[in-house]
Amino acid sequence: MSFNASKAISSKVVFLTGSEPVLLRVALDDLIGEAGLQKDDYDLEEFFGDGSSPSEWLASVGTFPFLAPKRMVVVRNAQKVKPDEINIASLSALPDTALLVFVCSIDPNEDQRQAGGSKKVSLEKLVTSVGGTVGKFDADPKKSSELIRNEILKKGKKIQPRTLEMLVEMTGGSYSYAMEELEKVLLYSDDEMISEHTIKTVVVASREWNIWRMIDSLVAGNVQESLKQLQIVLGSKGKIEDIAFSQLFPLISRQLKFLFQGRICIENGCRPENAPPNVRAMFPAKPNLGTERPFVQGAVMRSAQNLTLTQIVEAMEEVAKADSAIKGLGTSFSSMDTIERLVFELSNTLSPKRA
Repeated sequence: MSFNASKAISSKVVFLTGSEPVLLRVALDDLIGEAGLQKDDYDLEEFFGDGSSPSEWLASVGTFPFLAPKRMVVVRNAQKVKPDEINIASLSALPDTALLVFVCSIDPNEDQRQAGGSKKVSLEKLVTSVGGTVGKFDADPKKSSELIRNEILKKGKKIQPRTLEMLVEMTGGSYSYAMEELEKVLLYSDDEMISEHTIKTVVVASREWNIWRMIDSLVAGNVQESLKQLQIVLGSKGKIEDIAFSQLFPLISRQLKFLFQGRICIENGCRPENAPPNVRAMFPAKPNLGTERPFVQGAVMRSAQNLTLTQIVEAMEEVAKADSAIKGLGTSFSSMDTIERLVFELSNTLSPKRA
């Protein structure tokens, strides 16, 4: 997450990318300040990658500044830029007064193998080839936790490690998302110490966390809480079938695969991050628990303690049956009925009484 704006402005072309909007915004503000500019200055102009052409940016940034030491052009939505349309010679020949900044905000939930992702890589290589600077700002839960804690301390509040871990888990390890939710948390926290109750009450959790909470509740035998989390997941607009096939079933299957790997680690007396080769050989390429973020590994290992491999495999079979039923390959009164019955079946399967 470290980025030196004072060094970056000397390279004339800068590429900022990542899944952390807050950190991208801070880096851009730092560049603007180092260039001796302020927002809305005459010598600062913005374009959007999907609504402008390279010739427009290059012509603008190549103009001699009027009232500042630098002429700065920001190209937002740089993932929409077509690198092969950029004249490399013109890019390399920019004057020392020019500062062209590409800002590429990446959605971690999108498949970066699509066109936008490949363009990002090509644009990054192009910037590097002309001596430009690249700044990457991706989610890192370890660093995010420290940054969030520091922000809480600045606001005159305190937070216990477990409560902080819960906030990071609920926001998917994203510093930007956590900072958005933290504003509400601080507003509703009357005491100096932020409580777990406040986090659970105020924070709008990520869909992945809700799925995990649903499965965790099933393992604990709490069907009522599982159904509550299910309603939250299905609460968004759209057909139940679309949500089930695109998000619900894939996420449940993903978490069950993590539990399977976690249970393998427990039975072999190791942790996912340092599992020996013979154990890692049993991990799938995706999702691979050994390469997951620490808070994900911790949550998986806690739940896997109460399960057996047989239970987890049976749960996977129940998900496959429900998937087939909704697709018309099995008995199904309605999609909602099938999904709710799945929750009850998973509850019976994952019940700690069977472990």
